Amino acid sequence: MQNYSVIATDLDGTLLDDRTQLSERNRHALLAARAQGVTVLAVTARTPRGLHFVPGLAETVDAAICNNGAILYEPATGAIDVRRTIPAPAVAELHTRARAAIPDALFTIETGTAIIAEGEAPGARGHYGEPWRDVDALEDVLADLDGVVEYRVQHRSMHGQAMRDALGGIATPGMVRWDWGSFPVLEYNADTVNKGDALAAWCAERGIGAEAVVAFGDMPNDVTMLAWAGRSYAMAGAPPEVAAAAGFAAASNTDDGVAQVVEALLPEPVLAD
Repeated sequence: MQNYSVIATDLDGTLLDDRTQLSERNRHALLAARAQGVTVLAVTARTPRGLHFVPGLAETVDAAICNNGAILYEPATGAIDVRRTIPAPAVAELHTRARAAIPDALFTIETGTAIIAEGEAPGARGHYGEPWRDVDALEDVLADLDGVVEYRVQHRSMHGQAMRDALGGIATPGMVRWDWGSFPVLEYNADTVNKGDALAAWCAERGIGAEAVVAFGDMPNDVTMLAWAGRSYAMAGAPPEVAAAAGFAAASNTDDGVAQVVEALLPEPVLAD
């Protein structure tokens, strides 16, 4: 793959199609890259568990940077390395104010190994198809924790912009908030969490420079990663700030844009099965 030794790719809207599935062409291209000595790294807002809900995905990547950069994960071994958390008292304060602003939302905290939920919003739970631990009050759990990986607010019917408006006046020192357009979920990480820094740190620990990395993304949370990588691609239809951060454009996720680029960059052809 010329001088590239790492492929770093976002998942939803980038590697995965609009049904959040891994196409056979993308899977085959990434496996071919690995066979030719390239490390494939998923860089995603998903939890480590979220990789295993997509058939074939966990077996296709070497490692994953999860929760926007807060966690490092090795699918082959199940090893989870939590790198960045929000202090629990700060989450408790945010939660008190968020619950007052949107009382019928579903509120969850991600610890790295579990998701703990307060609230009754059954429609929102479908966005995260994973096991839940339900509690009456998140404050009771937070009192026993030092920190959390992520705090989420979900809603079954409120539009994403309405959620941003409702919570926009709440100060969140030490945190960064991520949103996904109209999708009715807001996510909070420690303000030191971003994909670019996490990818740079992962590479530095292995003696890999930015010039050896090819990155793919489609959303604002991918901007730091695309700006850092030596060669980067924004997926077709990405917002302007994402396209501006990338050096190149790729075809859409529904057209196997990642595979098209990887097939062109690999020094040896990708042969059909």
